[in-house]
Amino acid sequence: MMQISEKARRRLANCMLLFTGALWGGGFVVMKNALDAIPVNYLLAMRFSIGALGLCYTLFSKTHPLNKRVLLGGVATGFFMYAAFATQTYGLMFTTAGKNALITAVYVVLVPLVLWAWRGVKPTRRIMGSAAIMLAGVALLSLQGEGGVNIGDFLTFLCGILYAVHICVVDAFADQDVMQLTCLQFTFAALFAWMGGLAFETFPAAFTLDMVGALAYCGICATLLALTMMNIGIKYATPAYASLFMSTESAFGCLFGVIFLGEAFTGRMAVGCLLILGALVLSQLPQRRHAPAPSQSQ
Repeated sequence: MMQISEKARRRLANCMLLFTGALWGGGFVVMKNALDAIPVNYLLAMRFSIGALGLCYTLFSKTHPLNKRVLLGGVATGFFMYAAFATQTYGLMFTTAGKNALITAVYVVLVPLVLWAWRGVKPTRRIMGSAAIMLAGVALLSLQGEGGVNIGDFLTFLCGILYAVHICVVDAFADQDVMQLTCLQFTFAALFAWMGGLAFETFPAAFTLDMVGALAYCGICATLLALTMMNIGIKYATPAYASLFMSTESAFGCLFGVIFLGEAFTGRMAVGCLLILGALVLSQLPQRRHAPAPSQSQ
């Protein structure tokens, strides 16, 4: 079989992460009214269950039998993914969508810092600069003069922390079979969500065609496809790069809103998109190699 070079593998991983951002950006359009009809935990439970069912075949592989480490990884990644998604969704109930999108995006800055604190991997100036530019772009896309701080902002910031930790935990278990890890992640996240729904919420009495369509998109596109590609991308790209590419969901969300919802495309949005694109380009520029100092003859 033809061997894929490390450079080509990283480029493919980046493309997967960028496509993940696009699928999540499309979710902004689909999810606009879903939460009005489906409680948070039940919505998460159903979307993660769809993802788990889509990958359940990977748990019965004869060549890659389950082991304790991949099970531990499934529990850990599933918990942090559920916690991040739940706090973000609850936060959205108490704050604006723009502030929710911006505050969640702080994970693009937090991921390199978490890696530094946890594993001693010091972030480069270029990564931190790219993260800062990316966050500025998201701010221009998201904020429209909203002010004040409330409980929703706090929950959303907590989501950003949890999401950064989730990305780093996925990277910590990247040595395991990525498809099994992803399936177990969905399984345990769904389990946590079902428990939360049964304990605190009321299951919807009926499902309309729009609700079924929203669940199908969330379960198949935004969960099964997007999160699987995210885990594969993190396996072959660094978590810091992964967070940069996935945070393009804000730009895609604005783009899809213009295309499908007829929203106005403003100059502010154009500048925000250009900043996000610039951050991605900056993060992918080749490292400058310093030439060795010439030896001095005596």
